[in-house]
Amino acid sequence: MKKTMILYDLKNKGKVEKTHIVRSLFGYTDKSNHGDYAYDREGLLSKFKHEKIDKSVIVVNRKDELQVKKVLRKFGLNLMMIRLPDKRH
Repeated sequence: MKKTMILYDLKNKGKVEKTHIVRSLFGYTDKSNHGDYAYDREGLLSKFKHEKIDKSVIVVNRKDELQVKKVLRKFGLNLMMIRLPDKRH
């Protein structure tokens, strides 16, 4: 399957905005009633296969790249997309 590496830049974002962006991408566990209950909140990347390479580098299937790009652009992030060669031999 063809893949795309997406690099995004969080440098100019505040702590709260960074948290919001990361949660939108990867999801989080929401705890209520002093930790008695926990709810998993899905992020965009919960819906399809991905690899997190580094803090701000992810690899997704090429068919899913547009969805990820839209979310990152919505937050006003600078990003670089690198289309990786197909690994078929």
